Amino acid sequence: MNVVGLNSLVIGTIECEKDVFVAGRFEGTIVTKGALHIYPEGEVKGTVKAKDLTVAGRIQGEIEVTNRLKVKNSANLEANISTRFLDWEEGAVLEGEVHTFY
Repeated sequence: MNVVGLNSLVIGTIECEKDVFVAGRFEGTIVTKGALHIYPEGEVKGTVKAKDLTVAGRIQGEIEVTNRLKVKNSANLEANISTRFLDWEEGAVLEGEVHTFY
């Protein structure tokens, strides 16, 4: 498990097999074969590649999810998204494009 804690700023690359949790700010690339969870206070700028992604915070960049993307009502996305399955809560904001695949 990898964690970007509340009130933290991490710049760089995270590549891992396990889940990643972002409650602070991250700039760079996150690649995980597990799930990525972005909490309401969390912010990611860059490229995200994950098996599953749950967003309640903010993402700016490119998003590639090989399975399921869950977007909570507090989420704000400025991103181009590629995902297999999409769960979108009313109130979430998107500026960008969504592409789904099988």
